[in-house]
Amino acid sequence: MINFPNQQELKELEAFSEPFCLTIYAPFIDPNAASNPNRIELKNLLREAETALLSAGAASRDVKKTLRPARLLVEDHEFWPIHHESLLLFMHPKLFRYYHIPDHATPYILTVETGFNVEPLLNAMENNKRYFVLALGHKNVRLYEGDHYQLKPVQLKDFPADMKQTLNIDEYPNWRESHEIAPSYMGKGSEAVHGQYNVSQTDKDMLLEFFRRIDKRIHNFLFRQQRPLIIAGVSYLLPIYRKANTYPSLLPGAITGNQDNADLQTIGEKAWQLVKGSKA
Repeated sequence: MINFPNQQELKELEAFSEPFCLTIYAPFIDPNAASNPNRIELKNLLREAETALLSAGAASRDVKKTLRPARLLVEDHEFWPIHHESLLLFMHPKLFRYYHIPDHATPYILTVETGFNVEPLLNAMENNKRYFVLALGHKNVRLYEGDHYQLKPVQLKDFPADMKQTLNIDEYPNWRESHEIAPSYMGKGSEAVHGQYNVSQTDKDMLLEFFRRIDKRIHNFLFRQQRPLIIAGVSYLLPIYRKANTYPSLLPGAITGNQDNADLQTIGEKAWQLVKGSKA
């Protein structure tokens, strides 16, 4: 699975300035045989890296310590196979990091320097924006986190995903006469409007309250991330959510249509088209 470094990890890599830092970018090799060529290539690269470190003057014990975590990966069967992802490794006796990045993002590189060679990584990250997608509905509301290459669900505790459960609605109102007792979502002391019941307006009112609770639950989480938010759903839901929204980075564009049966790849592709053209 593609995983770029987060901001803290990136700062750590950029600031690390010890001698004999080993950096390896290993582009994905498309398998054409029973054996995994990417595993074999990493094993060969580590042999080449050992020679390069010793030639640069690194002590033999430090070379073994530098390469040991990567050699363990070679033998870790759960680590393989890698699917269309380049492998990026930063190695030193004091620090070891590895990442999977898109297979077209960087060429083959092996360097031994003072400090890590992060420039190709920065170039790969420059054109990649991270964002959130909120798939709306009366039920099964979902929050996703994505970038150019992938989209994955976000699991938040006590996330209000179903309107009936969130607002404690036993059943959707269907009366047409006046009532003195308001639906439970309106709170105690409220009165239902006398006269003919407007199903459409009541649904909008309930949705607005439901979406306000969603906005409240995700606001702090999104605010810490400072990434664009895209809403997705049937057309009439979108302006209701915009009315409830307090997150400043909600994009003006949206993904329209019922998302209940949409696959992640399709949602991600539509979201990326909106994100890449935004200024967020």
